[in-house]
Amino acid sequence: MNKKEKLSMASTDWISELPDSVLHHIMSFMKAKAAVRTCVLSKRWKHLWASLQHLYFDSTEFEGTQNLRRQEHVRRYHKFISRMLQERENIDVHTFDMKNLYEWHDDDNERARAEWISYAVFHKARVILLTMYHWSNLPQSIYTCTSLEELQVYIGGPDPIIYPTRVSLPRLRSLDLDSVDHQFLELVLTQCPDLESLSLSYCSGIDLSGMPFQNLRKLAVISCTMLSAAGKLSLPSLESFSFEGSMSTLRVMGIESMPSLTYAYAYFYVDEEEDTDASFNNILRALTNARKLEFFFYGFGASIRDSLKEDLQKCPTFFNLAELCINRCASLHMTARMLESSPYLQKLTISQDEYNNDKVAIKDAFLKSMYLNTIEIEVWRHYSTVKPLIEELVESLEGRNKLFNIILIIHKYDPGPIIDEDFNTLCSSLAQQNPQIKLSYKLNS
Repeated sequence: MNKKEKLSMASTDWISELPDSVLHHIMSFMKAKAAVRTCVLSKRWKHLWASLQHLYFDSTEFEGTQNLRRQEHVRRYHKFISRMLQERENIDVHTFDMKNLYEWHDDDNERARAEWISYAVFHKARVILLTMYHWSNLPQSIYTCTSLEELQVYIGGPDPIIYPTRVSLPRLRSLDLDSVDHQFLELVLTQCPDLESLSLSYCSGIDLSGMPFQNLRKLAVISCTMLSAAGKLSLPSLESFSFEGSMSTLRVMGIESMPSLTYAYAYFYVDEEEDTDASFNNILRALTNARKLEFFFYGFGASIRDSLKEDLQKCPTFFNLAELCINRCASLHMTARMLESSPYLQKLTISQDEYNNDKVAIKDAFLKSMYLNTIEIEVWRHYSTVKPLIEELVESLEGRNKLFNIILIIHKYDPGPIIDEDFNTLCSSLAQQNPQIKLSYKLNS
């Protein structure tokens, strides 16, 4: 290839040579303003934005660009959205994502936003993601959008719920709502026969036990309050379950079985009055089919810890469990009981700090875990806080023939060293005397 040909190759705009479908895919990751600005690149790009099917509006795109007062900032972005929708080609919308706009709660902007949402519905949007301020400006047509496959609605203000007059969402697969009540859920969920993913945040007085969840694969319940379950909650197809709240709230949900469960995450914060009656053992029984479990505990006092110890004497067996994370664990006793009840566990993640001084030995539990090959220990302060645990682990692992990894995950938020000379000495000793035990650390970013 001669010099002229090389220069020609170097000056070729290879990106613009890509087909429209590929360029549209690239632009689908852009926010609306950035996507429109591609029109200045060349004639090839001039009208590409007008046929985008993924529309992502975010008011932060205009922030910091000019020294504008808030009112002028809102007016310009309002005008931009309206004009963009007017100049788009008359084609269907795939994704309509309107985030970071909840602070625009004057009447004119709310009415305009209702018009924009109606535009998405009219153009057969499949995914609609919204942040609203008033329920009254959510058009009723969104509840009868037969093309809709995913809907996410967050209400930014303390606004009374407006219930849909009619619901028909035959294609809806994913629903994400916050701050709704039982009546609203019942109206919507009974008309979503093929729902596969449901996320509920800060909802009040709900009962899921009577809902049609035969096809549900993913469920998240975050900081919700529950009515006493009218019946048992059966989730035969559920694969992923996430929960944040008190143990008593999870108990009230009335979960009976989750035979298809592969992953469960539970963040428990304590209600001292209610949680003394909550059976952690019964909660565990609903999770026995999981392959990966993550437990986070916050604010557990001595009375709750004692209750857990007693409850875990009859811990169910987890035959499928391969990964277990017990973060800010209530006690090493819980870790030991879970280890003894998980015969095929391969990876364990626990956290210890100076505020958790339970002296229960777990050496026997580690000896019984024949398939365990990796232990991660999260550290928030100094290596000395976990040194006794590391030494006990090393002692219990001596004589094993297979490689075993012990990894410290370091969350560093204080100045000063976390890893000290004691740690380095132990690493050197293991490398020489017990090479089958590998001790290392990594920083958590």
